[in-house]
Amino acid sequence: MATTTLTPGDVLRIKEKHEFANGVVLRVSGLQEVNGRKHRCILSDGSANIRGILASQFADLVASGELSNGCLVKIKTFVTNSVGNEDVLLVTDLTVAAPGNGCQPMEADIALTCHNATPEASSKGRTAGLGHWAKENSTPMLSPPTDFKANKTPGQSGPTGRTPMSGGYRNYHKIAQLHPYDSNWCIKAKLERKAPLRSMNIRGSDVKILTVDLVDDTGQVIQGTFWRGAAERFAEQMVEGKVYVIHKFKVKPADKKYSSVKADYQIDFMDSTDVSEAADQDTSAMNAAVEITPIDLLPRRVGARAPVDVIGVVLALGSLGTVKRKADSSELPRRDVTLGDMSCKSVVVTLWGDNAHAFAGQLEGQEGKAVLQVTHVRVTDFNGCSVSSLTKSVVTLNPEGHAATQLLTWYSTADMSPDRFTPVGQDLPGTRGVSNGSGAVPSRERFFTLKDVAGVTPESLLDDKANFQAVTACVAMINSEQQMYYLANPENGRKVVDQGGGQYAEADGRMVERPEHRYVLSVKLADHTGEAVVQLFNKEAEAVMGMKADELAALKDAGSGFAAALRSAQWRPWSVVVMSKAREYNGERRVRHTAHKVDTLDWVTEGQRLVTLIGKYH
Repeated sequence: MATTTLTPGDVLRIKEKHEFANGVVLRVSGLQEVNGRKHRCILSDGSANIRGILASQFADLVASGELSNGCLVKIKTFVTNSVGNEDVLLVTDLTVAAPGNGCQPMEADIALTCHNATPEASSKGRTAGLGHWAKENSTPMLSPPTDFKANKTPGQSGPTGRTPMSGGYRNYHKIAQLHPYDSNWCIKAKLERKAPLRSMNIRGSDVKILTVDLVDDTGQVIQGTFWRGAAERFAEQMVEGKVYVIHKFKVKPADKKYSSVKADYQIDFMDSTDVSEAADQDTSAMNAAVEITPIDLLPRRVGARAPVDVIGVVLALGSLGTVKRKADSSELPRRDVTLGDMSCKSVVVTLWGDNAHAFAGQLEGQEGKAVLQVTHVRVTDFNGCSVSSLTKSVVTLNPEGHAATQLLTWYSTADMSPDRFTPVGQDLPGTRGVSNGSGAVPSRERFFTLKDVAGVTPESLLDDKANFQAVTACVAMINSEQQMYYLANPENGRKVVDQGGGQYAEADGRMVERPEHRYVLSVKLADHTGEAVVQLFNKEAEAVMGMKADELAALKDAGSGFAAALRSAQWRPWSVVVMSKAREYNGERRVRHTAHKVDTLDWVTEGQRLVTLIGKYH
């Protein structure tokens, strides 16, 4: 067999979609069987790694031992796919270029592949190969901890007996190591946050859901979800701030529209998931890593659900006030604090609830003298760009570390003052602020997409005012099973009820001789960034459907032409002003999207608007 060597940089070239006319040589490690005869592995060029999937035709080579950990393979044909933010190499043709020894061959591969090795392989191959890594990243399980098993029988409360973790794990996986190609994970993490137990209607059934945030000793945070009975049990059993060992769960790409943590993956807990209180409850190293976003980059995060962390010199303090909740008329404390950083940009941070009260006295007189760090905040388009604290936000005055010291030193040595900072949202087009109110309909001076619409959350709708965003989108789907219209009084649009004998009446008893059908129609809008379900009322629905509700009702009653009418309304572009407003539903605030205005698209005018908008962004 000819001698073949690795070429550092080949993995990078694979990710950049380069072609390899003579194939590419990589080293195999972490070889495991998945999905029958397919195998997953880690492929390395000596300096970098990429996850690999070997097609089923190579199963016999693996079974014979010719294709094993440590061997060099010459890959002739392959396909590179992306799963989440990770590249995966699907190998369809290879030859073994140099035999392996069955163990993990390179230290560069170990951080990614140690979790794939069996306990037996660990005792043979890890001792020599892991070296320093094993000492730094392993946490021995001294004794089996008290176990809350997710598949306990209904009605059983409290922990079960002591149950050893499956597979004999002595090393916990780091959250950063998790990926969707395995479910036999075992992590040790602190319960950072436990959301209130909520319900969701799935296929006519009321399903309980519990969402948790977990952080490990590297500062990595991930969101996980318990379902049904497990959600109800763990809502009572798990306690915020405690450390748990969690074994056997699924990992999937995070849905950034709904995830409230900065992570590429999220966890789905299964019926077979084991949750145990860790014997060691030391949480000193289990603090969420702080990733500061410079103030001048905050406009890029406007409307995004994922929170950010900010830090800045205190430039100005607003008065401590309250806002009355519309839901229960209770008073919610709030306070505005203006922060500035070395970009010479400033931003207003609104502190809510306990955070507004807690620092009221400490912040007085600290303008230009103190640094404030606020983690886990939401960026909104109020006044162009502003920041609002959330329930999970942590406020720290003069935090320890280089960043705070550097800011204060720069502020004093550069002879800075509050008037030398420019508000970060000042020059942004389509600013939403006090002058026109959050209820003002935009004049299409800012480019919005359905991603922006889907990103609106109850927390971002200040004072329960509606948010308006003008988008260009098509109707992607109309559910034919929904109630699309109702009988109404043509004079005022109020619903009427059939009294029999051709008589109709409003709720107050007023009789209506000739009612008409009026639309109340839910459609799924789509553009290049995503989708959103939007409700259309009569005027807007007539524009989209191209007919009155009476005509559509007649087609449905006739039994022909109804489906064709729905199809004809799809995939035509519209200019839609979407109104987003928060509503209380079963004690939970949700956002409802309604079409405030629907117009046909004038391509010439739209093109001119986009050219003007691009010029403003320069």
